[in-house]
Amino acid sequence: MPVEDRWGLRRAVSRRFPEPAALAADTGHAARLSTYLTDLLAPHGLTLSPGALDPVRGQSYGEMAVELLPSSPVDLLVLAYDVPDISPGRAVSTYLTHVCPGEPMSFAVSDQGRAAAFTALSLMRTYAATHPRAVLIAVEQADLPYDPGVPVTLPAAHAGVALHLDTSAAAALTSVTVTPDADAVLDGLDGLDASTVVLGGGLAAFADDVKADRVVLADPAQPMTGVWAALAGLDLATAGRIAVADHDPVLRYLCVAAFG
Repeated sequence: MPVEDRWGLRRAVSRRFPEPAALAADTGHAARLSTYLTDLLAPHGLTLSPGALDPVRGQSYGEMAVELLPSSPVDLLVLAYDVPDISPGRAVSTYLTHVCPGEPMSFAVSDQGRAAAFTALSLMRTYAATHPRAVLIAVEQADLPYDPGVPVTLPAAHAGVALHLDTSAAAALTSVTVTPDADAVLDGLDGLDASTVVLGGGLAAFADDVKADRVVLADPAQPMTGVWAALAGLDLATAGRIAVADHDPVLRYLCVAAFG
């Protein structure tokens, strides 16, 4: 049996971060961040919100991810996020390679809304034969110090989830799909062959139509990490086949990951 057929989720860990990043207390960082964001926003006719960085209230994905790192070596680490980091000067995935056991190969997936972690899982599965010990870290911080000029849904809290993946999986990853232009959302859920279905906030309205022994609704206040935090709350030994699904209402991606 190929390695990738046995590869999947061993365990998942979810954590909230109630305080701003330690970096937020650095007044020098706040000044540099103000200059950086002002210069970045000006060509688009946008400005910083008054008092948005006094004090800095956001979280650093580097600080958050360190708290979610595994204690044993891994071969591959992928960071998935949507909301911009309050520490844009740090190459977070490179930093995490340095501090993570095993000094794994690493990269980040962003600019895909709620699909980011699903896309990351799909990419990681292609590396399973050569990089079987892996960790996916999905993070979202809750502060955006400017109006981006387009509708956005910010999370209610700073949160992160780590999915630990290897060939001793409690739930093998059998498929990952990210379908664009998924307006007929329910059609994409009809074929779910799962005992337990985890629905992200974008799919809560379809809960009564899903055919499964158990339907778990993610926290809608956490747009990207909510569905993975709900997965972390399951007992993988008793959940049976699991389908994790979410829909990004802006990008119109329907995302489904099947385990077990």
